[in-house]
Amino acid sequence: MTQIKVNVNNQPLNVIAPISLSELIALKQIDVDGTAIAKNTAIVSKREWSTTYLNDNDTVDIFTLVAGG
Repeated sequence: MTQIKVNVNNQPLNVIAPISLSELIALKQIDVDGTAIAKNTAIVSKREWSTTYLNDNDTVDIFTLVAGG
């Protein structure tokens, strides 16, 4: 296991690799419903989260829909 630094929503985060996007979402305790993720500016399909792994210095943007009126 290796520690890597990633940037999540413009915040630096040290994590233990290997870590997938699904594992990152669980670590951050984010509800997957209504959530979208971009890795290095490319949107990643939800079905690919468990097989998409982070590398050192990756940028992850997590978007969550907010209902309201």
